[in-house]
Amino acid sequence: MGSRAISISDIEPKRASLKMITTSKSYTISFRGLSVEVRKTSIEEFSSDFSTLVRALSQNAKLGVLIFDEAQVLARLKNLDFRGLLQEITDSYPNISLVFTGSMPGMLVEYLNPSAEKPNFMRSAEIFTLPRWSIEEGKGYLMEGFRSYGITVTNELELSRAVEELGGVPGFISHYGMTAVNFVRDGKSPEEALPMALEESRRYALEEWRKDIEAFLNVYNSDVYLGVLRVLAEAYPSALRGAEIYRRLQTLGLAPTRVQHVYKYLETLEKMGFVRSSERRYWVEDPLLREAVKEFIPY
Repeated sequence: MGSRAISISDIEPKRASLKMITTSKSYTISFRGLSVEVRKTSIEEFSSDFSTLVRALSQNAKLGVLIFDEAQVLARLKNLDFRGLLQEITDSYPNISLVFTGSMPGMLVEYLNPSAEKPNFMRSAEIFTLPRWSIEEGKGYLMEGFRSYGITVTNELELSRAVEELGGVPGFISHYGMTAVNFVRDGKSPEEALPMALEESRRYALEEWRKDIEAFLNVYNSDVYLGVLRVLAEAYPSALRGAEIYRRLQTLGLAPTRVQHVYKYLETLEKMGFVRSSERRYWVEDPLLREAVKEFIPY
């Protein structure tokens, strides 16, 4: 690739089409005998139909909730600023609440409230971030969950290993617990079920990390991001300073012209939850993310 100056296209998100919302040309939502078709054949039709859907929900429910999962993809839509529709909901339908979830909270919050000087519907928002669990927290969660299903686990070290290998991510630990429960229901003993569940949950977690990396690269399309992630993944457990990362990027032909530009990439990666830092040193904390990252760069 060679050295190059930093490009605004490397740092700013790309836009994608309305087709991202669903794979079909339209979808129909039904409740209380009322059906509303939401078309996405054009921006105008989608906006009109979405407004009709929200109005119908407001008129036919005492309280309603609209949930947007992986909502950071809204930032990528071309020719449609979803924030206008969201502002319409908060201004016109006080009985409708909005819930946004996403695996990249930094990108999501930045899209929903890009300027602190211009408060919008986010002015009354509550933000919850679910942190990683410690080994003790994850093990306690699993022990309590297994007890609730009448399953006795005597090998707590196996649970500790699972929490550690899954990076302390609550969603992955929950997946592991339910997978183990299902194996026991199918006739396996807990001793057999736990390692089988960990193997399956590792595969699941790796696939989820791959999806997150791909989603990130669809928005921030630059090989430099991959280079930074790969350098940090390979350096772990060492944490690197920006200058050290820059020198390693130079050997890969991925370094921008100036070392200061590396910090822009690091800032974005940390905001998205891929990278952690302390005292200007950076690292990739999650073990499965480190494994997934290495699959994306074939050098």
